[in-house]
Amino acid sequence: MERSRLYLKRTFFALLIIALAMIGTTGGGLKPKVASAAASLEGYVYYVTDSDLYRVRTGGGAAQKISEDFTGTGLESSGNYLYFTYDENSTDLQRLSLTDPEALITSVGGDNKIINYKLDGGFLYFMDDQGGIYRSLANVENDDEATLIADSANTEYPDFTIVGGRIYYNALKEGSTSWVASKAKDGSGVVQWIAKGVIPNTNYAHINTTNLYLLVNTQPEETQYSRNCMVLYTLPLNGGSPKAINAKAPLDLNAAYSGMWASDYYLINKGMVLGANDDYDYSKAKGFLMDKNGKTFQLSQTGVKDIADLGGNKFAYVDSKNKTYVSTIANGKVTTTKALPLSNANSVLTLKNGDKIGSTVFFTNTGAYVLNANLTLTKMIGVTWDNVAFTDNIASIYYINAGDNEHLYRMNADGKSTLKLSNVPTESIPLVSSH
Repeated sequence: MERSRLYLKRTFFALLIIALAMIGTTGGGLKPKVASAAASLEGYVYYVTDSDLYRVRTGGGAAQKISEDFTGTGLESSGNYLYFTYDENSTDLQRLSLTDPEALITSVGGDNKIINYKLDGGFLYFMDDQGGIYRSLANVENDDEATLIADSANTEYPDFTIVGGRIYYNALKEGSTSWVASKAKDGSGVVQWIAKGVIPNTNYAHINTTNLYLLVNTQPEETQYSRNCMVLYTLPLNGGSPKAINAKAPLDLNAAYSGMWASDYYLINKGMVLGANDDYDYSKAKGFLMDKNGKTFQLSQTGVKDIADLGGNKFAYVDSKNKTYVSTIANGKVTTTKALPLSNANSVLTLKNGDKIGSTVFFTNTGAYVLNANLTLTKMIGVTWDNVAFTDNIASIYYINAGDNEHLYRMNADGKSTLKLSNVPTESIPLVSSH
């Protein structure tokens, strides 16, 4: 396998949904499911029109112009500031005041070349190209007060996440060997060495109410062949000793990289090979699920491109033929499977309202469909895969309505109720945020 394929590689539409799922997730850490957690009912939609950046309340109202002739990507809001880079290759982190309309865009991190950054719990975390991870208050006026909290980070795999009181990242042990590491998020204490290898990115991390799960590539230096090298590790949510779940039966790299987490199950495409265009050929594979104890069982007779948790041990998925299904799992096996009347889907996602699972949406080349409780489908008029954005905190979809002069709309997750948010043509929706 080539070096580029060591990062998560799926079909174009599945990658799109991962990107969309991250839009507006204001916080760099994985959040545990807490039954009493309250959902955020309102936030902001940031959109670009005539090259200018605006924001409007998710519930509607007057729009606020944030910046003229705006160029930026990877937007995150801290409440007082908007953080972004000018493009995907930029190592200059920028920020813009959301409270002072006269403020200029300024650089963050001094002379550091920043290759990754996240917001979490009121703090900004960023990694520079020398392997240092820094932390500062995200809303502080003086952005030079960043503290080094970890060094020797592996800049080839720069993703990291914050869970509870700890930051989890890829590091170079003794300066050369790749290890997954953890440290207190304020930089105190010593480094905990969790497992030899790397987490390619945080799509391979998962948490529930008690544990953190990390799917680790134990042979990241091997880039030519697909190896049985993916091992699932678990450790207590608040830190503790790691445990390898499937150390005696590591997953094949292609099988794991073409999969994803859905609730406490990890989708595996056994028998996955590369197709003529150097993409995954799902038709050659069979979809399996691995539970948090390392037990695997078959989900589908063909490969599975995308999967979403419906709650109650039910899962919706799209197979290699773009057909759609809902399966129920009990006692470590699939007990029922129902085919849905949609045979040209590319991906599926479940909206979340805080900690609660909301509606499920299937995307095709030409439209989006809400899955109803009786397993019928409702077409979301005006919504397509390339014009939507959303956040986990608010169970709605925001989209550019081609049927109404490209104006910005909100559609509730029932696929029926809509709210017009702008009266001007919208070019893009770079962020939906609770701030």
